[in-house]
Amino acid sequence: MEDMGISLITNPQASEAAGKFVTLVVTAASMSLAFTLIPLFPFPLPFIVAALVAYATYRNPPIGAFTGSMIILLGLFYHLSRIGFFELFPGPWMRLLAMIILVVPFFILPPMLTTNISIIAMDIGILAVSLLFFTDTFYLAVPLILIFATIYNRRGIIVTISYYASISLPLQLMQYLKTFSVGVPPPLYAPLNIIFVDIQ
Repeated sequence: MEDMGISLITNPQASEAAGKFVTLVVTAASMSLAFTLIPLFPFPLPFIVAALVAYATYRNPPIGAFTGSMIILLGLFYHLSRIGFFELFPGPWMRLLAMIILVVPFFILPPMLTTNISIIAMDIGILAVSLLFFTDTFYLAVPLILIFATIYNRRGIIVTISYYASISLPLQLMQYLKTFSVGVPPPLYAPLNIIFVDIQ
């Protein structure tokens, strides 16, 4: 065991292989949660598709990240449309603008994700959103992002925040409108447990 640890430090190829394996596992976990919590496929397809996306990311990070991002985007679009998110915007041009703003990060970011750290940065953003869906874990979302930023010296933090914001903000807005009360300001940090019921 000690020899293995030494080899990971002294052998760049072994270290790279270990990093890719960790990235594979973290990506499989984050995609499984995303495809389950924002479902587009019937059970158990989310886990099978997540494994395929993780493997694609292992083989070709930008292609795998793009594929996973597109599946999340389609699921998000489907559920936002179903619960009336885009109807909030007056007129077709405003709706189109809202759709473009929602889509842009999922198209721009994946081609830039070429390293293990950048892929894990994406995964952390997705995992942080997943924590928001439950009242027992939502408060861990921001600390998770901060811990990642601290450990990796803020590398990839823009990717993490972009994925976190792109997925969570529309859902936060919809939940606020469902629970709107006159004189009550929107919460800055709240669980998505109410909207979670709607999208399941």
